[in-house]
Amino acid sequence: MRGLNFTAIDFETANSKRGSVCAVGLARVMDGVVVESTSWLIKPPRAVSEFSPINMSVHGIRPADVRTAPGWAESLQRIMDFSGDDPFVAHNAPFDRSVLRGACAESGLAAPENPFHCSVVLARRLLGLEVNKLPHVANALGLGGFRHHDAGSDAEICAAAVVAIARRHALHSLDVLWPAGGPTSSGTRRA
Repeated sequence: MRGLNFTAIDFETANSKRGSVCAVGLARVMDGVVVESTSWLIKPPRAVSEFSPINMSVHGIRPADVRTAPGWAESLQRIMDFSGDDPFVAHNAPFDRSVLRGACAESGLAAPENPFHCSVVLARRLLGLEVNKLPHVANALGLGGFRHHDAGSDAEICAAAVVAIARRHALHSLDVLWPAGGPTSSGTRRA
């Protein structure tokens, strides 16, 4: 699958404020193969650093877990060092794109301009499932179990799902997976 290159990205947040990033997961795909993945906890920007009980019940990350974690400036640099100029793919890209931009705004940093593509949109268009949440997509593609709402696991399964859909439909580049002028992102609800 020469030319199928992207970085799958997933964020978790401390609360409902988009800039309250507390974890990131990344999975780099080159020529249709996941070649590297990583994840780490992030200390949220100070103004949005309070952890809500709802968010903690979803991802299990607590304030004590991020006490010594790198902040957003260091994490953004690590993200960009990992992904380079790759387009980002996320399962519900509007959420993850808004977290990236929100954390940058909270930290006074310029947000990267990497394009974002949404695997929810891809699944809706090509899989015909009733529910397009990440566990349902993974199950439909036979990808096995994963730890949903663990940023690293979500990024890896998102990457695997996009590659599986591309193989299943013989679509070997981002341009044909997400045609120009077509939708590249979904609504704002977390999937």
